[in-house]
Amino acid sequence: MQQRDVGERLRRALYALAAEYSTSAAWSRIDARNLDQAQRHLNESATYVGLSQDGPTETRVRVNLSGQPHSMLAHQRRNGPEALAAAQASQASSAARRDPFFDSPGQVRAALAVPALGASRD
Repeated sequence: MQQRDVGERLRRALYALAAEYSTSAAWSRIDARNLDQAQRHLNESATYVGLSQDGPTETRVRVNLSGQPHSMLAHQRRNGPEALAAAQASQASSAARRDPFFDSPGQVRAALAVPALGASRD
């Protein structure tokens, strides 16, 4: 892309595609419990989605990145405080505030993080 003169629209579409695939790769790595690679894919996805400047892709990827995978990674690493912080970040996202569908995974992740803290659910 950098060696050829491609249009801005095509460049953004390719970045959007890279963001989607990086997000999928991160989830795949989480499922395989390869947490370091998952984190790298999450970082790449965040970079690509910013470069894409594509609203719908940004919404989908940001919802996926808004704490859910980070919370899952922290939970698998047995880091309760980080898992809870990531879940709360997910709940604070604009998508979660607008739509209960996007808020519910953050609530589940937060509920799963509480026992790891040794705190009560009150």
